[in-house]
Amino acid sequence: MTRTDHRIMQAALLFLAASLFWAQSLHQGLSGDVFWQWAAGRYMIAHHQILHRDVFSYTLYHKPWVTEEWGYEVILAAVVQILGPVGFWLMGAGVGTILVLSLSWLLSLRGITGIKNGLLILVATPSWLLFVKDRPQSVSYVFMVWMLVILWQGRTQPKRLWWAVPLLWLWTNIHGSFLLGFLLLLLEGIWMIIPINTPRVKTPKTGVSLKLWVSVLSVAVLASFINGNGPGLWAYSWHVSFSRRIAAIIAEWQSPNFHYIFFVLVILVPMFILVLLMVFGQKKVVWPDFFLAAGLFYSTMKSVRFMAYFAIEWPILLGTLTRPWPFKRVHGWLVSPVLILLGVILMVMRPVVAPGKPSGEPVLAANYLKTHHGHVFNRYSWGGYLISRHIPVFIDGRTDFYLQGDQLSQYTAVKRLTQNPNKIWKEYNVKYVLWTPKSAVATYLLSHQAQWKPVLRSKTAILFQHRGSW
Repeated sequence: MTRTDHRIMQAALLFLAASLFWAQSLHQGLSGDVFWQWAAGRYMIAHHQILHRDVFSYTLYHKPWVTEEWGYEVILAAVVQILGPVGFWLMGAGVGTILVLSLSWLLSLRGITGIKNGLLILVATPSWLLFVKDRPQSVSYVFMVWMLVILWQGRTQPKRLWWAVPLLWLWTNIHGSFLLGFLLLLLEGIWMIIPINTPRVKTPKTGVSLKLWVSVLSVAVLASFINGNGPGLWAYSWHVSFSRRIAAIIAEWQSPNFHYIFFVLVILVPMFILVLLMVFGQKKVVWPDFFLAAGLFYSTMKSVRFMAYFAIEWPILLGTLTRPWPFKRVHGWLVSPVLILLGVILMVMRPVVAPGKPSGEPVLAANYLKTHHGHVFNRYSWGGYLISRHIPVFIDGRTDFYLQGDQLSQYTAVKRLTQNPNKIWKEYNVKYVLWTPKSAVATYLLSHQAQWKPVLRSKTAILFQHRGSW
C-alpha cells in the first residue's frame, strides 16, 4: 500500500468521523442550555456590556451572576445573527469537525499518520458525540488539543510556547475548564524539572528553559485576569468544578453508569487495551501521556463529563504504544469511496430538522405564555427555552447561579412531591405550572382541579393555571 493510499484512506476516515457530528446536528433539534446561552449573547450584544446580574428569572432577578462563559455566548449569538439559524449547525457540527482535524494534526506531529491516524480518531468520535453540541464545552475540547500541540512543538521550537498565552486567555473567557489548560502548562514545567526515565518509561527531552516556562506561565496567569469577572474567576471556576450540589443534580457530573454497554466500550475498553500494552508491550511509555491519560480516566470515573477529554488523550497514548499499521492489502482508491458514501448516507438517511428548531421544548405553551402573563413554575430543562422567548423563569440550566438561593432545593421538593408544592408556589405567587404529562406533579395538579385548571395540553407539556389569587 502506497503512501498516497494511506493519505486517501486517512482523509476518508476523517470525513466519516466528521459526518457523525453533522448527522447529529442535521437530524436533531435544539434543546437545553443553548437557548439561555443564545439569549445571554443577544442581550450582551444589544447592550454592549457583559452581564453581571440576572435578567432572566423572577426568583433571583438582578442577583449577582458570574457569566464565566460570556465569550462563547457572544460568539454564538453573533454567528447566528450573521448567518441565521444555520449558525447553530456550525457551532455544533462545525466545532466537531475542527476537533477531528485538530486531533489528526496532533497525532501527525507525534508520528501517527495514515490509516492509523484516521482509525484512532474514528473510534474516539462516539465519545465526543454526547458532548459536542452547541455548548461552550465543545470549544474547550478543541482548545485542549491546541494546547497539546503548542506544548509538543515547544519542545523543539521553544518560542512557540508563547502561543499558550493567547490560547489560555481565550479559553478563560469561553469556559471554566480553562483550569485544565493551565494544568497542562504546569505539568509541562514539572516534567522539565523532574523528568522520569526508566527502562519502561521515558520523558521526552525539551528545549524549553526554566526561565522561558516561568515567563510564559506568569504572563498567561496575568492575562487570564483580563476577563469579565477578574481574578475571582479562578476561585469561582474551581468551586463550580468540584461542587457536590451540582453533581447531585446534573447527570453528566456523576459517575458513568456501566449498565449501559456504550460506557463500557468507550471508557473501559480503551483503558484495558492501554494497560495490556503498557504491561506486555515493547515500546517505552511516554510518561506525560500516561500521567494525563490516567488522570483523565480517574476524572471520568468520578464524573462522566470528563469522558470527552479522556477520548482526546487515549488515542495519543495508544498510537505511541503501537507499531505502524501497514494494511498492505487495503486499496485506498477502492475503500475510500465506500467510507465517504457511508458518511453521506449517515447525513441524509433521515429527514433534516430545520436549523435552530426546538426539540422537546414546550413551544405551544410558550406561545400561550407570551400573551398570558404571570409567574411560571417550569421544569429545569425548559428554563432555557422560556428565557429565549423572553418569559421569566423559576429556574433554568444555570445551576451554579441558583446555588445562592433556595430554588434548587425547592424545585426538587416540588418535583419529588416531598412537601406541599402549594406552599412554594404561594411564596412566589405562581400563576402557571408548566410540566410534563403523566408525571407525579401533573397527576397531583389534575387531582386538584378546583385549584389548578389545565389550560393547554400537548405531547410535550401540560400547562396549569391557578384559579383565583393566593
